[in-house]
Formats: sequence, C-alpha cells, structure tokens
Amino acid sequence: MELQLKNIGMIKEASVKIDGLTVIAGENDTGKSTVGKALYLHLKVASSKEEDYKTHHILESNLFKNQLVSDIGYIKLIIDKDTIFKSEFGSFTEVDFVDSDNFLYNPIMIETPLVWNFTDFFRDIAQVESQMRIELDYPYLMKDLNFKLHIKNASDGLDIKKKMTDLMGGEFKKDEMGHYYFDKQGQKIDLLNTATGIKTFGLFQVLSQNNYLNKDAVLILDEPEVHLHPKWQLEMAKVIVNLVKGGVKIVVNSHSPYMIEALKRYSEVEDIEDKTNFYLAENGYIEHQESLENIFEKLALPMRELKKLKMDKYIND
Repeated sequence: MELQLKNIGMIKEASVKIDGLTVIAGENDTGKSTVGKALYLHLKVASSKEEDYKTHHILESNLFKNQLVSDIGYIKLIIDKDTIFKSEFGSFTEVDFVDSDNFLYNPIMIETPLVWNFTDFFRDIAQVESQMRIELDYPYLMKDLNFKLHIKNASDGLDIKKKMTDLMGGEFKKDEMGHYYFDKQGQKIDLLNTATGIKTFGLFQVLSQNNYLNKDAVLILDEPEVHLHPKWQLEMAKVIVNLVKGGVKIVVNSHSPYMIEALKRYSEVEDIEDKTNFYLAENGYIEHQESLENIFEKLALPMRELKKLKMDKYIND
C-alpha cells in the first residue's frame, strides 16, 4: 500500500509506503500528522466500498477543517499498483473511486490517550443523537476510537492483554454501569486520576480484547511517546513491533530518538526489517531514509545546543 500527497497542507510532496511498520520522524509542525489523517481519511472512505461522497466531505472537513490546500494538490491511495482512491483539492474537491471489492483495511488513529477522559461525554452525546435523531459535530477521531473501546469487533484479533496488564500493573475494566476504570491490584481508580502513560497502554489492552488489532487493521499512532518515560517508550516499541509481526500495519509519527531507535533495533531483533520503512519529514517533504543517520542528525540539534551552552560556561569560567 502506498500513500502519495502533493501540496496538501504544509506537505509539498510525499510518497509513503505502508506495508508493516512505517515510521515518520521529524520536528513538530513538519506534516507528520497530516500524513496520518490523510491515510485515515482515505482508508475510512475506501473501506465503505461505495462512492460515499458525503462521508468523504464530512471527514475532510472534520479532520482538516478545510485547510488542506496550499495550491492545487491531491492525495492518492494505491493498492497493488492500482489507485483505488484519489482526492484532488483546489477551489473544490474531486473524488475518484475505483472498484475496491478486495479492500478490507480498518483504520484506527490514536492522537491522544486523553480520549479516556471523555468516554462518558461521548456516551451521553450518543444518547442525545439517538433520541433527537441528529448528528452532532465533534472530534471524529476521538469519537471513532471511543466506539472501538466500547463495541467489540466480530473478527478475531491479536491477544496482547496480558502483556499490557503486566506493564501497567493493573487492568482497565468496566463497572456495572458500563463505565471504565483502572483496577490496580484490586484498587478501583477513576480514569481522571489514572496516569496518562497508563492510559496509553490501556488503549492497547482494550483494543486488543475488543479484537481490533488484527491483520485488517492499519494503526496510526501520532507521537505515542509523548506521555511515556524513556523506559516505557522502549516497551511501547516492543509492543508495536510485535503487532507488526502479527500482521497489523502500523504508522508511527515520532520526534523521540528513544522511540525511533527502539523501533529500529526491535525490528531487527524480530526480523521484520524488510517490512520496516523510515522517513524524515522536513521542509515540506517526507523522504525515505536508508539509515537513521539523517534522522538523528536532525533530532540531535537540541542536545548539541545544550552541550554548547555547557562548553561556553566552562570557557567563560
């Protein structure tokens, strides 16, 4: 699978392969999240198996707030050398749908583990929508992820629940009213009082037990390291690599040297190097990297600045 973008948001040009583990490294505001949202948009609409223009425009508006275009641009989703979905953006949007009978991929995008803080809100909103027969406009990615946290998938999935509960030292459970809480060795902890890093692993636990982590899934992780200590970043990298080994396609956007190198090393240990691709987002382009040298050169700039400050102080003293 390949995603191509041209003049989309701040991205001038990008061609990204999604076949196993895809890692897009770069500083903030370099277009990494744009790639994830564009992939999610096209997978979601293409998987509907119909020319669903309404869904496309709703998602485009919700995910990008109508700010996709710098000039005339396009997004192409390519499967087996065939373009199955293409959006062209200018003063209006043109969408080309191609027969996708064999298209089975289910996108899951995790922007933040703080979705746990809004589970009751989404539940209340869903009741309002049902009773009043309306559809309210609120963050689609959170809404979709919240749905997957509460509704089981009919397909079988990879079972990583024990791995997650061992890491967390506890388990995400539902009470008699269907509300989630964190059970820490018998102690019931409200999710608002649960550490954000724990919430990150809790997402993986529940998505696993609800059967969403399977060979049909494309999991898009937007800077998963943000709330994790470096030690847990390595644990997260292990989880990601093992999911890829089990058949899940995963896209990781990251600016953490710990996470990026861990993904590289564990992909070597688990022998999935042929299914792992690294990219650097910089100056409007997202380019494939044969090694991590350029990535670390870019991400190491802050550390060099700190060393320079230390050296300047030593010289001045």
